[in-house]
Amino acid sequence: MDTLDFGTFRPDRPGIRKVLGDLEAEIMEVIWARPAGHGTTVRDVFEVLYDRRHLAYTTIMSTMARLAKKHLLRAEKADAAYVYYPTVTQEEFVSGFVGRILEDLLVNFSGATLERLRELPDLRAASRAEALLGEIAQRRATEEAEEAEEAEAGEGTMTPGGTAEGVAE
Repeated sequence: MDTLDFGTFRPDRPGIRKVLGDLEAEIMEVIWARPAGHGTTVRDVFEVLYDRRHLAYTTIMSTMARLAKKHLLRAEKADAAYVYYPTVTQEEFVSGFVGRILEDLLVNFSGATLERLRELPDLRAASRAEALLGEIAQRRATEEAEEAEEAEAGEGTMTPGGTAEGVAE
């Protein structure tokens, strides 16, 4: 799966609207409500949303294309229309953006993040969040060690004259 594009985080918005626009969120909610593995056409979404929002068909179409560019939908050509499939479940999407936010907080504000987690009134949520932060820290440490090894292995470079530089003889 390609990396999801979470774009901007809006803490004042509810649910998935923290990372998706209102229409994007509504479209994804319609698609996620359908049976797993069943594709969804623009017409399917249009018919569900039209009574609520009176949007143009082309607005739905361009928004679904944008969701595909963000790697939330996968489009397949079928006859004269595209059929869209979610690339992740709603739970996977939420877990992904929560993990991304926690990782950003941990990287930029590790002390304050851990301190606030310990103060959460929901001890189970605090424990899950701390475990996730532990996984993030472990993954980042592994990635940094691998990058350091790669950099160390690449220290011996060739000079323009073709002689080795930085390599012990």
